[in-house]
Amino acid sequence: MASLSEYLAWRGDITFDKVSLNVVDALLLSQLSYLDLRGIIGKAEHKKECTLAQAARRFWQLHTEEEFEDCLSFAVRSAGILLRDMAKTRRFRDLILQNYVNRNDLTMEEQFTALEIVLGKRESFISFGGTDDTLIGWKEDFNMCFLSPIPAQLDAKSYLESVLLGGGRKVYIGGHSKGGNLAVYSAVKCKKLFRRNIIQVYNFDGPGFNKEFIESERYQEMKERIETWVPESSVVGMLLEHEEDYQVVKSSQNGFMQHDATSWEVLGAEFVRLPAVKESSRRMAAGVKEWMSGLSPEELEQFGERIYEVFTVTDAKTLADLNKDRWKSITAMIQSFSAVDKKTKDMLFDLVKAMVSANVKKESSKKGEPEETKQIGSAGPARSVGRKKLP
Repeated sequence: MASLSEYLAWRGDITFDKVSLNVVDALLLSQLSYLDLRGIIGKAEHKKECTLAQAARRFWQLHTEEEFEDCLSFAVRSAGILLRDMAKTRRFRDLILQNYVNRNDLTMEEQFTALEIVLGKRESFISFGGTDDTLIGWKEDFNMCFLSPIPAQLDAKSYLESVLLGGGRKVYIGGHSKGGNLAVYSAVKCKKLFRRNIIQVYNFDGPGFNKEFIESERYQEMKERIETWVPESSVVGMLLEHEEDYQVVKSSQNGFMQHDATSWEVLGAEFVRLPAVKESSRRMAAGVKEWMSGLSPEELEQFGERIYEVFTVTDAKTLADLNKDRWKSITAMIQSFSAVDKKTKDMLFDLVKAMVSANVKKESSKKGEPEETKQIGSAGPARSVGRKKLP
């Protein structure tokens, strides 16, 4: 089956004027907001907007292949390569990139990026960035488990409304990982007068929401325009709650590395679909949910703070910082964890135990049952091939 790069070679000579946006295009555009485009698109008058080809040229003048090979964030690494490949095609090279925002706020515990890509015909794609390699970004992801809304969700809503303020423009909204969550949140929570301008929302392996959010009237009104894709071994996309239908995509990778969207397999202008998420992913999600259900928001917040302190004891700000002197970092983190209070250690142990217990119980209960039809909370088979409800 084809990859995203092979899709660009196949469809790259056909502009959006001829063939409108499809789900593979949406994933490609969602990847661009992972990149640090400060100094390329910004506040300076001559840099408020540029074509995708201009952005690619400027970006690769600032970065090297070697730098990207050493990048620990596979999403950022892949996005840089995709930007360069997209710039070589007629379909993407002349698209206008504008309204770029990049915010990392340690005080607010926020990592937020957003980008508008003008498709033409008064249509745009709003791309929300997922988690990069900053530790504060990963901390913010954990905050989703007990805090609603998180700062990035509020900024996503405000960003979408600011883009639509001019009126008349129709938009697609999308994002990968946390960016998918932000795409859904912004579409559901934006002012009602703007919602008619939303064509489609794409959530690529992004975590869900709490029950109050998905049972809300606003979400129910929007859910038919939400398209969610997860890989077979999804972990991130199975967290928290979903109600919208989701579709399962085949990946060339294994395990957690299936979260890397460049591993998703393409057939024409669609993804290669599979009948269901692997049971191991469901079990892991069930274990995490079981653990979370036994803790208060205050306990979850305390747990996240303590674990974050362990990782930042070396003054590291990114995963790359931790990797520069990994043995020194590991030693410092072990020493820091030894000083963590007993309650936090017990909570970490209970999390691992809950995940293992869920595995054991599911392994015992599924003997003789095909993995593809196993559902959490349901003894029946999947409703339809490639399109399910998340547990």
